[in-house]
Amino acid sequence: MKALAVIVICAFVGLMVLGAGCTQPATGPSTQATTPVPTTAEPTTQQTVATPEVTPTLGYIAGSIPTQYEVIVEVDRNRVATNPLITATFRGGKGINFISTMEVVVSRSDGQVISKIQEKPQVNSKVEIMGTQGTDRVEIFVTLVNGDRYRIKDESLAFRSYS
Repeated sequence: MKALAVIVICAFVGLMVLGAGCTQPATGPSTQATTPVPTTAEPTTQQTVATPEVTPTLGYIAGSIPTQYEVIVEVDRNRVATNPLITATFRGGKGINFISTMEVVVSRSDGQVISKIQEKPQVNSKVEIMGTQGTDRVEIFVTLVNGDRYRIKDESLAFRSYS
């Protein structure tokens, strides 16, 4: 008796699944008619010139990275010696498996911009870039496996600070 009930239920569900695909309404070519809207505007004697606005392309998604993709990158600067080396160390995080690249961009105080990319960073992966003896800006970008790019760190680092 139970086997017969199972067979009847399976047959009923199968027929419902097959029938669900056949209930879509047929779509024909759609036409849209436009109706003119009369306007009663007074003519003006001033000419207006439209100037296009330049929208900057950021190259990354503004805002913070979603929490499921968060990673930690430590940025350190050699402040003791006369060697102004900047080191970015990838420390991992929840999103370690979703990061395809880590890019370190250093905008030096002498005007040079140096960029280095670490493919598939692992814990303790390091990127080292030579800075200057002034204040350098360090930006860290990560690109996810889906192609989204986020800026996760933006710091200005002074070579030496006297307090």
